[in-house]
Amino acid sequence: MQTGKLDKKIKKGSTEHKNYIQEQREKLSIQRFKGLGEMNPEELWETTLNPDNRTMLRVQYSKGTKDKSKEDQKMIKVLMGDEVAPRKDFITNNALDVANLDI
Repeated sequence: MQTGKLDKKIKKGSTEHKNYIQEQREKLSIQRFKGLGEMNPEELWETTLNPDNRTMLRVQYSKGTKDKSKEDQKMIKVLMGDEVAPRKDFITNNALDVANLDI
């Protein structure tokens, strides 16, 4: 374990280890936002826009037939479009099939 002052080895699961973990947890503050508009500019920069911290994934339409590409475009519209009802239906119909559901 590194505490900033001295390096010290402690056994995982020991009382000292549990106390250290608890102390570190108390220093954390977890916030959840429904959308980017709820963040102040500093939080938005640090969590989303700062190239040193962010992770970007490239999204590509399916290769193959035009029909498959159209299905992809339709799904993007459902998930990211202005209409709420289709997105809600998708979530309701698929939520239980997700491996890492965060509720």
